[in-house]
Amino acid sequence: MRNRLDLRSMNKLINFYTKLNICEIINISFLCIIIPFLYTSYTLDPVLHPRFLAWSIFLLVSVIILISNRSPSLNDAIVIKKYHLLLVAFVVFSFISIIKAVNISEAIFDFLKNFCFLLSFLIFFNLFRKNDRFFEHVSVGMTVSGLITGGIVFFMIMKSLITDYDLQKTYEIFGFMGHKNQLSLALFLFIPFSVKLVFTRSIVAKVLGLVTTILLFASIIILHTRSVVIGLTASLIFVFIISVVYLFKKKKFSLNPSILLLVVLIIGILFSVEWFTPYNFSSTFIDRFKTSFDIHSPNADIRIKIWGESLELFSGNVFLGTGGGNWKLTLPSVGITSLPSSSFSSTFFQRPHNDPIWILCENGLIGFFLFYGFIGFIFYSLLKTFFKPNELSRRNNVLLMLFVLTGYFVASLFTFPKERIFHQVLLSFFLAYSCYITTGTGKFNSALKIAGKPIITVLTLVLLTVSVVFAGYRVQGEHYTRRALYYRDGKQWQQVIKEINKGYSPFYTVDQTAIPLKFYSGVAKYSLKDYSAAINDFIEAKEHSPYNVHVLNNLGSTYYNTKKYSEAIQSYKELLTYYPSFSEAAANLATAYIKNGEVEKALEVLKTRKLTAKRKNELINHLKTMGITL
Repeated sequence: MRNRLDLRSMNKLINFYTKLNICEIINISFLCIIIPFLYTSYTLDPVLHPRFLAWSIFLLVSVIILISNRSPSLNDAIVIKKYHLLLVAFVVFSFISIIKAVNISEAIFDFLKNFCFLLSFLIFFNLFRKNDRFFEHVSVGMTVSGLITGGIVFFMIMKSLITDYDLQKTYEIFGFMGHKNQLSLALFLFIPFSVKLVFTRSIVAKVLGLVTTILLFASIIILHTRSVVIGLTASLIFVFIISVVYLFKKKKFSLNPSILLLVVLIIGILFSVEWFTPYNFSSTFIDRFKTSFDIHSPNADIRIKIWGESLELFSGNVFLGTGGGNWKLTLPSVGITSLPSSSFSSTFFQRPHNDPIWILCENGLIGFFLFYGFIGFIFYSLLKTFFKPNELSRRNNVLLMLFVLTGYFVASLFTFPKERIFHQVLLSFFLAYSCYITTGTGKFNSALKIAGKPIITVLTLVLLTVSVVFAGYRVQGEHYTRRALYYRDGKQWQQVIKEINKGYSPFYTVDQTAIPLKFYSGVAKYSLKDYSAAINDFIEAKEHSPYNVHVLNNLGSTYYNTKKYSEAIQSYKELLTYYPSFSEAAANLATAYIKNGEVEKALEVLKTRKLTAKRKNELINHLKTMGITL
């Protein structure tokens, strides 16, 4: 009898998928296949720009299908609620903040990501409205994707755990996400889908959900990415508290057997890891868990300093921010003290590892309040819905959304999901579902009545077309930059210049580490002793990234080698304004002063600046040959 029921439920599921319309099929394929697994070595970052290109194409195709199936206006196909205007306003404001950007292409890229996020949210929300089982059937596909991802990660983890539980070894595990931090958060974002299957009636779906959830939890715990562990801990505590409050309020005390089984199996997996690894896994894990909350660790100390410098940057750009994508370019303008001088040649600040501070700096106070006001309203609606008299399935769905959103936003205080396409797509999906299951809660949930105007449709299509073109050029730019770096390692300078010229465009001017492309061609020309051409490239590089340590230092060195000592001095002085602890620049400045006949100023640099012992002794010995002693 049980087998007959399971067969019937599977047939129903198959019948449902065969009845899906083309737009739903495209959405499920994109969510479950393309966005989790698209990965290529063609670009520097194997996932960022390729997935953005796929996202843009997916949205363009979806909008065209919506228009062709419904009406000539997008407004007739998509419903917008009043409080959705907060998100719309945030996207509009991210466009306005472009006027403050020092690098327009990075700001436009950030705006286009925000626009794609808004459109994804609206498309998902309206799919839920038209098909109330859409989340269930996406859950099947995403659970399979989570099982594949978790299985690959778990296999890699077990290989590294055979010899030693080493942080560096687990850090090298990044699956299809390009970065360990974002892999861990991606595993966390798969959990709501697998847990959703745990509560279905089908035994097959329930087993699939249980196995995947156990695998995901175990992988997250063993990988032990601090931001995700903190987010997971916070979400579990939050869900536990509101569940206990609800049970006491309703005087209902019960425990779902599926949850109990899930907890027992996760504990069993951890005991198995303890048994098979040749060292004390549990004590090692506990020690690492404690370090997650240690604000005095060296890594935490640097992060806190960066956040302080970021807030200083914000204080000078309160309302409009610095422009999207420009934090990494403008942070040095406040004077970098958080980065040790020994790290200037290898370490780059690409993001603050704190999404709220990131948005605050780049989009200003207005953008910050618009975005988090929208998020806050959704949390308020979810909590209000949870404590209302509802059927059990709806309350479980609300609890799932509170779990995943709490974990996501707590983790975002310590990492950078705002940058990653997979995380943004899933965030838009979860927010859309949260809006759907809380529809009717509060006075701002009424539909916004906008007359169907073709201008909205045309504007959407134009922006998506621009997004596809923009993404295409950035993928191409990253590819040629990657090739240029390969040739640079072999000191094939002519080839470096050729590759950079191919990759450089108005759409892509700086690489993932905030280094301008023209810097690389400038270094190549400098190495070929074509100093005048190198100066031109370094000046152009400075226009794209005006506070970059390497651009300013190399510009000063090139001026020095062409005996333009006054210009070299200005470059080094400007560099030390932004990076006061950069000893190499201080030594170069002192040398330029000596060559320019300004010995007193050179002596002042030697007395007031920290130089490496080697460079300081070289300068002192040189001064002695001139008859000058300190």
